[in-house]
Amino acid sequence: MTLVALAVLFGVLDLLDRTPHIWRQVPQRLVRTLPAGTLGVVWGIDLGLLFTTQKTTSLIWLATAGVVLVAPGSAPLVLVVTALTVTLLVTLWSLTRKAAEIEERGDRVWVSRVRRVSGAAMLLLAAALAVTVASP
Repeated sequence: MTLVALAVLFGVLDLLDRTPHIWRQVPQRLVRTLPAGTLGVVWGIDLGLLFTTQKTTSLIWLATAGVVLVAPGSAPLVLVVTALTVTLLVTLWSLTRKAAEIEERGDRVWVSRVRRVSGAAMLLLAAALAVTVASP
């Protein structure tokens, strides 16, 4: 039931555009000062650590809580695998042309849309989990 409550809480927060996060962001100057591969590794590690930067949605918080609540013994491994996967993906992305064309003008609209979808998905997940838990 704790996971259901967290899914509802995070879902509502995302729908209200109030995703919990730490007030820190990966420094934007890195995009302009580091070469592509190095940028990907540095930025990827920072993003992959999960707790060191702002989050677009609460999905990562719910996933982390789910692992800790359902399989606490595997939580450290999941964190390491997530950090390494994000590092690899951001490194590969940094080597593309798109990385050099980062623009912020449409970000706010995009973030709000993603948060609404995330919030709705977490509320649906909460309902499904509640039905599953309540079923004999």
